[in-house]
Amino acid sequence: MRSPRRRLGQSGQGMVESALVLLSLLAMILFILDMGRILLLGQYVTERARETARAAVVNDWTESQVKNYLVYRKTQAPDDSALKPGFLGLLTSQVSYAKLGSIKTGDYRVQIQVSGIQAVMFIPYIAGKYKFPTVTVNFPAQSMGATN
Repeated sequence: MRSPRRRLGQSGQGMVESALVLLSLLAMILFILDMGRILLLGQYVTERARETARAAVVNDWTESQVKNYLVYRKTQAPDDSALKPGFLGLLTSQVSYAKLGSIKTGDYRVQIQVSGIQAVMFIPYIAGKYKFPTVTVNFPAQSMGATN
């Protein structure tokens, strides 16, 4: 007489354990996917900044051309650029460009910094908007304006 009750209780226990394991597994998978997406976003911005720094050295661009290229992939801004975010929601105000060092000493380089990059997390309990640290890219510029 005891065995049917025992079997009934064990099947309920198995369902609860399965639900807990599946919930934990789903949470881990979502966390991994969200972190991967966030890291990929940072890599996209870093690679675009590297590409822009190289193009700025080769073409001897001005600061506004560099900012526009990083954000819009064009050296000219669109007509409504103040209202329209570009690549991954970036604005030209988030980009800074500087020429560092001197040509005579051989440490001449361009530096591009992208700050205020927004990342959105979807995982419960840590969901929200976060800001990346500033992405800084330095590129040697001894051959500044090589294509001109």
